[in-house]
Amino acid sequence: MRFITKLIYLGCVLVLFAGCAGNKSAPEKSADLTLFSSEIRKEIKNVSSTVVGITCDIRYEIQKFNYEQVNGEFVPDPDGPLKYKLASHNGVDGMVIEADEKSLSGGGLIINTDPANSRYTILTSNHLVAPEDTTEVYYLDSEGQNTDALFARYIVKSVDIWVRGETNWRAEAKLLISYASDDLAIIESQTSYLLGREYPNPMSYNLNLSWGDWVFLFGFPKGIKQLTGGWVSESPYPNTLTVDAVVRFGFSGGSVFALTNDAKLLFVGVIKSVPRTTLDLIAPATNLPSGYRLGSDDINDLIVKREIVVEYGTAYFVNPKALLRFFNANRNVLETVGTNLHPKYYGESSPPKLVDPLR
Repeated sequence: MRFITKLIYLGCVLVLFAGCAGNKSAPEKSADLTLFSSEIRKEIKNVSSTVVGITCDIRYEIQKFNYEQVNGEFVPDPDGPLKYKLASHNGVDGMVIEADEKSLSGGGLIINTDPANSRYTILTSNHLVAPEDTTEVYYLDSEGQNTDALFARYIVKSVDIWVRGETNWRAEAKLLISYASDDLAIIESQTSYLLGREYPNPMSYNLNLSWGDWVFLFGFPKGIKQLTGGWVSESPYPNTLTVDAVVRFGFSGGSVFALTNDAKLLFVGVIKSVPRTTLDLIAPATNLPSGYRLGSDDINDLIVKREIVVEYGTAYFVNPKALLRFFNANRNVLETVGTNLHPKYYGESSPPKLVDPLR
């Protein structure tokens, strides 16, 4: 992992010592603690068993629209629902209906277990498990901006959520709570398979995460559990913090843990997003062999493909205050369906005296 190579030299100087902020003090044993100590490695394994992989299989109906054109311009239809007249001649269908499937992967944290009913309650990202019912894509103008001409409409027909835990067995899950405002969700899986154990440590509501704090992040790119880490900084987006970790697709919903001076990893957030850009590529509609030289007859078969490219080095995660607000806003819903979370999630249990996060 990239952060290890960066921190080989930092490990010797990141010594945890008493009195790093205010009048709080850390246990004496932490005087020789570094990021690579056996205590921290043990704690990483401890929380790793509470992190699960999530896969969301989505099936769409795609409606694509072709419009009549005169001199290269769409023919207006002011009274029609699409604003332009659909094509109806020359062998071109005005609306083409296709089917498509997409599979998303990410992570989640087990926040409650009910052994009597073989039930697991898991916190994750909303966009991972609750896609919008309908997404519309518009034609672009010469400057790459959206026009008012609808190109395609993606309609979700079905969503299947799967959870994979410690034993690598895959269990089906259902959506309990969708909270789009902070991109948080809770799912539930009832299975006889062992998915993992409930997060055992205190919540981090009394930690003041800020510039220079170190955090670990779990994700599941391509369905494989991975660990990375980075330094925290402020975020330009509300209710989030920034971390300079190398994450990619598959880290959505992943858990973020802050390392404290007493070698504990406290849950501090859920990975929300990474910066990304889009590339529009002109490509043939069918697969052609490498080195194939396009001829004039191939021009009509060219299509535009849009690829999403991750800008590595930055990620955003939902901060502890937003987590507390989320749990309290949805407490009644959870208790109505018989899910009783530990009082720590609602900020009610007396938190232990915690030292400051590692800086």
